[in-house]
Amino acid sequence: MPWAIFDIQFMLPAFAIVLFRVGGLTLTAPLISSSAHPPQLKVAFSFIVSCMIFPVVLRTAPTFLTIGSVIVVVFGELLIGLIIGTTVSVMFSGAELAGTMIGQQAGLALGQVVNPMLDEESSIIGQVYFLVMLMVFLAIGGHRSTVAALLDTYQTIPPGSFRLSESMVTLLEDVLRSAFIFGMRLSAPALTALFIASLVMAFMSRTMPQLNILTVGFAIRAFVALAAAALSMSLSYDLIHDEIVNVFEALRSAFGLGG
Repeated sequence: MPWAIFDIQFMLPAFAIVLFRVGGLTLTAPLISSSAHPPQLKVAFSFIVSCMIFPVVLRTAPTFLTIGSVIVVVFGELLIGLIIGTTVSVMFSGAELAGTMIGQQAGLALGQVVNPMLDEESSIIGQVYFLVMLMVFLAIGGHRSTVAALLDTYQTIPPGSFRLSESMVTLLEDVLRSAFIFGMRLSAPALTALFIASLVMAFMSRTMPQLNILTVGFAIRAFVALAAAALSMSLSYDLIHDEIVNVFEALRSAFGLGG
């Protein structure tokens, strides 16, 4: 039976269901979940998006809900948003992993800075890689695709009908594996350059003992790392673009969404 516009006692639980799905995304999605944004802004974003979605999904939302059933349903709705946001955020961890490995090999990992996007400390080079990843993500509309993926889930998973499936668990496993491989590929040019620099300095220390490699070695490794990282990042657009596209394809496949 269609709801009357003033059936507030029925509409509030249904609105809470929609709000929790959007809220799960707000808690974990890159850029949106950043601690640099005040909590009031995040709440306002979730509320506004939910108000926009609610009239569209009103007919598919459960009509009568008890307090106990609402708790169970909103947990499932929250989990949908958390899975989508976490899936997209993991690839940013892969980019930061690449920078962290380079920083450790170059001896630059002692300098730690706060990454407000992840609300944690990271190496300087790791944050540079993170920001490059974020710029490509925004340039190709990844933030819009993230919200669009959440909205499309209402077509395949109506409010209150979520069931955790094997495909969603496999999704997180595949994304973690993909992020690690992505980080290794992204850092490979700089790590290779550092390895070659280490071999050259080792050879020089054996052939010219009077040269104090310990004195100049740190500066050489730092220069090689920064130069190789700058060159590789300028040529890594296709790699980053493909990783973002693959993550969204895996996400949409796990939720049974269209292309």
